[in-house]
Amino acid sequence: MGAARPVTALVLGLLGVAGVLVAAHADPVGLPQSRPPTTHHRAATVENSAAVEGGTTACPAPARDAVAVPPLADVMARCLGSARSVNLGRAVSGAPTLLNLWASWCAPCRQEMPILDAYADSPNAVRVIGVNVRDRSSSAAALMRDLQIGYPSYADNVAAALTAPPLLPLSYLVKADGSVRRLQDVLVFRDVEQVARSIATAMSS
Repeated sequence: MGAARPVTALVLGLLGVAGVLVAAHADPVGLPQSRPPTTHHRAATVENSAAVEGGTTACPAPARDAVAVPPLADVMARCLGSARSVNLGRAVSGAPTLLNLWASWCAPCRQEMPILDAYADSPNAVRVIGVNVRDRSSSAAALMRDLQIGYPSYADNVAAALTAPPLLPLSYLVKADGSVRRLQDVLVFRDVEQVARSIATAMSS
């Protein structure tokens, strides 16, 4: 019993030193953290998100006299790389436009996006605009930079307005007359010719 007492005292002493060291390096608990007012904090978060999304292509600005595409007439969407939302229905009106719904976590989207980018640069191509859905906008912008995608993308979910099924990728053709048609003949585009044929078929129907 006599030998156990020095050992016990030594252990208790070591525990006491450890407790002091932990207390010295621990973050304070229960202290109020200084932060800007809620409104300014939210505004800064939006601006910081836009900065993180830098390097993406600017989205088309709605023309003053543009008539909104009916299914998207009430949709406000933010372009990747911008903190400002615009009326998507007016932004995509006036010219045939391929809308492609995608996400950074969608493997088929990653395969398809370079094909759509190549199509967008081909002769007689219609305008191509991406719509990033159910995703982190910073991850979306990073993917666009990694794949060197030249067409712009909006960062908001418009799937409900298009009554889109819960799958990706999805492509829609917005015609000059404001009608919207889903491209269903090819689930995932594998080459530029497939994109051109699918759009030509939708344009003629």
